[in-house]
Amino acid sequence: MNISCDGIVNNPLGGASYVFEKEIIPYLLGNLNKNKLKISVGAQPNSSPHFGTLETITLAFALARKIEDYDPKKQVTILYEVIETAPSETIVIDGIKYQKNLNFTGKIDNYFGEYIDILDYYKNKTNINYEIRYQYEFNAHPETKSVFKSILNNREYISEKLDQKYKNLRVRMSCPICGLTDKNSVLNKYTEDTITFYCPEHGNYSINVNDDISKIEYNSPLRNLIRGMSYTAVNHSHDYDYEILRITGSDYAGFYQEELRYKLASYLGCNVYNMSMIFYAPLVVDWSGAKLSKSLYVKEGAYQDIPKKFINYSFLKEALGYKGLEILYDIVLNWINNPYMLFRHYSIYYFMEEFKKYE
Repeated sequence: MNISCDGIVNNPLGGASYVFEKEIIPYLLGNLNKNKLKISVGAQPNSSPHFGTLETITLAFALARKIEDYDPKKQVTILYEVIETAPSETIVIDGIKYQKNLNFTGKIDNYFGEYIDILDYYKNKTNINYEIRYQYEFNAHPETKSVFKSILNNREYISEKLDQKYKNLRVRMSCPICGLTDKNSVLNKYTEDTITFYCPEHGNYSINVNDDISKIEYNSPLRNLIRGMSYTAVNHSHDYDYEILRITGSDYAGFYQEELRYKLASYLGCNVYNMSMIFYAPLVVDWSGAKLSKSLYVKEGAYQDIPKKFINYSFLKEALGYKGLEILYDIVLNWINNPYMLFRHYSIYYFMEEFKKYE
């Protein structure tokens, strides 16, 4: 299929792009009450950062730089939330799907250096520092533990909403001996204070939720809910001199957040009016408008029509060195300077044309 176009980029106004046509930084600052801000971005380091992840990280640094320039009193840090519990290996035993995570298999080290490379480059370019927080460190936060216990106390309602297929609370913990974990939490058993997990090789093992929950794992919707409520508690607590704003892809906007974050957080007693803010990065899409997918490329060899440098960071750096990150930064900074450009998706072919201007 050959598709021709006039090459003109149109940005018709509508919705948020109409409201924030000229400025967005003053609005953000009007909803940030502490002088220290952490901009949270998360990623599973199970492959070279794909182009959509690159765009989100780049946007975080560009936004941080813009906020500090607008209000010199603000001290902004990038908080890279590592999902080291992402699946690395999957196996089916007796009809139950089990997995081992990146951390247990050691495969987290295969690509983690590329993320550090990106973070270091943008730190030097923007003079914005970053910090790294692993899932186990997030779990160790007292606010996270409190939110988790609230969810456990309401697990029947929460699991029915968050897990349409199994109706399970998708809580996992790796077997301490072999690392296997019940991916869909099918065999979990609960009491008031404990969760018992099952390993097909080594039997039952348990955790008391009043103690250390650092080794707990979640699926994406549950982690999103816990993260949002934990961030909200931190933002409104005098025990912390900072607050957190999250940046994530806009494929997680809309119905997903309304039904699986805000409504459930409200049910659990969170004041949704004061809930932590999410800033959405424009989605990078293919020719058909579908999200550019890392897993499709890795597992099925998709996107043969796209130059490799627009697939992931490894290919981009091989082709352009750090010039690729510099070009991407200039593109997303232009969006922030013209914020009506933030509230839409961009095809990978848009980036291909934009890169030509800078190369």
